[in-house]
Amino acid sequence: MVRLKKNGETPHVVILTSTLVKGLRDMLQGVLQYAQEHGPWRIYQQEKRPWTYRLQDLKQWGCDGIIAADYHSVEEARLIAGAGVPVVVLLQPHPMRQRAYPLFRYPCVVWNSDAIGRMAADYFLERHYTQFAFVGDTHPETYWSVDRERSFRAALRAAGHRVCHVYGACSAKEQRDWAVERPRMESWLKSLPTPLALFAPNDRRGKQVLDACMDAGVSVPDEVAVLGVDNDEWICEASVPTLSSIQCDPRPAGYRIAGHLDRLMKGERLKKREYRVEPIRVVTRQSTEWTAIADQKMACALRFIQVNAHNSNLRVTDIAKSAGLSRRATEIRFKNATGRTVREEVEHVRLERIRSMLAETDLKIGEIALQCGIVCETHLGRIFRKRYGTTMGQFRAAVRGQNGG
Repeated sequence: MVRLKKNGETPHVVILTSTLVKGLRDMLQGVLQYAQEHGPWRIYQQEKRPWTYRLQDLKQWGCDGIIAADYHSVEEARLIAGAGVPVVVLLQPHPMRQRAYPLFRYPCVVWNSDAIGRMAADYFLERHYTQFAFVGDTHPETYWSVDRERSFRAALRAAGHRVCHVYGACSAKEQRDWAVERPRMESWLKSLPTPLALFAPNDRRGKQVLDACMDAGVSVPDEVAVLGVDNDEWICEASVPTLSSIQCDPRPAGYRIAGHLDRLMKGERLKKREYRVEPIRVVTRQSTEWTAIADQKMACALRFIQVNAHNSNLRVTDIAKSAGLSRRATEIRFKNATGRTVREEVEHVRLERIRSMLAETDLKIGEIALQCGIVCETHLGRIFRKRYGTTMGQFRAAVRGQNGG
């Protein structure tokens, strides 16, 4: 029997978690924002296992809702489901996607792994790579890793690249001990063709790849460029070289699932719903600061564009001169080498810098535009929305987690 709060009473919500990884921390920020705006809620965090006796006493101390925010075993999940209060799920163990799992029928948060895989592929394709690899999670059944690999490879195939080197599944011993797995990964990395673009499904795995590259004598990023997911600065900035990563925004999903829980606690009958965490952008660090172009003169032209794109007076003739070619020859060879015209590449570099500055600075949009070589703010607004499907203000709010509702 579900116990419901009367109008005006403050709901008591318990969060069950023994870990606070970056994505979960961000998600809980969204939950907290909802509670502050629509509450108040009395929130209790239970960090220590076992939770068995606590779950059995929930009714006695007046719990009204549970946020399951850990990789709960089937036994734990069964206890949570039997607690007699509304439940929502934030983190999901490997069995979560199976109907037999006790928490399968509850509303949950899931990462949009299809969009993450596509973003990784697009990022590498824009850098003109033609050889690719994927290193999955140590547990091969991990569904989000499988989904990211599938989407990554599908996007590559759609662009005409049918070969993607996939690292083999880990043995039970390798899953338990990175030191056991490392020699095999080093050998595999040394066997790959270069230059190569490698995608890992999260930052922890990306850092392991970087460590293996260093020990194997594989140069990053000029031989292998490595991209992770989550943009966990504790991992990315501590890696050598620093790790590029896809930044996601879990806060809106946390905010919305908190709203779902609130409605359940008020007695509404709602169907299960999945709230998706969307990728926002790639944060480029040292592990991918390279462009895979065989035509050295066009590689030189690209570097010139990257250095000088902030100059609003930059002309195609300036770029041609940097490559030692005529304007016409530069335009033809550049298009053949990159798939973009020279002007399109200049616009691309400027827009990517604008996105970075929107995320990382408090400068006004007009000032950002000028610093990136675009004089007309109105024109910038049009091309930004056309390229990314959002306004600059909306993008800045999303990347900073300011759009909970």
